[in-house]
Amino acid sequence: MISRKEIIHTLMDYYESAINKHILNVEIMLENPLAFHDHDKFNEAVEAQLDLITESKDRKDALLTVLNYIEEVEPLA
Repeated sequence: MISRKEIIHTLMDYYESAINKHILNVEIMLENPLAFHDHDKFNEAVEAQLDLITESKDRKDALLTVLNYIEEVEPLA
């Protein structure tokens, strides 16, 4: 049986991976800005990746809050 601790750490790894993926996407866009013919589209694409980074960071932070709460109330198995 999978423990709660394993599930939480797997989810945290998932969100960290998503953050890294979106950071890489921004880096690629910054290295190749001419791939976007429209300046506004470039900005929108970067902003979309930043939104996804923020979302993943927020979820990871929220999960850490849950983990801390659980450990205070009842130690994880």
